[in-house]
Amino acid sequence: MTAKKITTRQKIVAAAKNLFSTHGYSETTINDIITAVGITKGAFYHYFKSKETICTEIIDDIRNDYQNIFEALPKNANPLEKLKAAIRQILELNCSGQWVNCKLLLHISTQAHLLKSPIKQKLDSFWKWYIDQYRQLIIQCRDLKLIGNKLSAQQQTDLIVSVLIGNIWTKTVFDTSADNEIVDYIIEKL
Repeated sequence: MTAKKITTRQKIVAAAKNLFSTHGYSETTINDIITAVGITKGAFYHYFKSKETICTEIIDDIRNDYQNIFEALPKNANPLEKLKAAIRQILELNCSGQWVNCKLLLHISTQAHLLKSPIKQKLDSFWKWYIDQYRQLIIQCRDLKLIGNKLSAQQQTDLIVSVLIGNIWTKTVFDTSADNEIVDYIIEKL
C-alpha cells in the first residue's frame, strides 16, 4: 500500500490551519504560511488569491469535518445517545492534539469583528449550522422525554455549545479537558 501524496495545496492549508489556530488569523501573514510550507509567494498565489481566500476554504473544510461527525452518528441510536456521541467525539478530537479545528474556530471567532465580510459571513454561517445540529438533537430528546424541560430547547442548546467552547478554552489555556463523566452530568441536568 502506498502513502497518499500530499499536494502543495494541502500543505498550504495544513500550515495555515496550524498557524491560524496558534497565532490567530490577524497575526498570521502570508510570509508565515509560505515559510512554514517552504514554498515561494508565487506558489502560494498559484493556489490562493489571498489570506482571506485560504481562510474561507479552511472554514469550509472545518464545516465538512464537523458534518462528517454528525453524519457518522449511529443511525439506530436514540437522540440522547447521538448527542453524547457527538460531544464525546468532538472533545476527544480536541484533546488529541491532531485536530486543530476547535482551537482554530475559537481564534478566528474571537477576531470576527476584525475580519473581512466573506470570512465573517462564512463563520456566521458555520456557527448557525453547528448550533442547529445540537438544537435538532435536543428537540428530538425533548420530544421523546429523554431530557428535562426546565430550560427551553434554546437554553439547553446554548448550554451545550457553551460547555464545548469552554472546553476548547480550558484545553488551550490549562491543557485540561472535560471528561465523559462531566459530559454525562451536564446532559443529565438538561
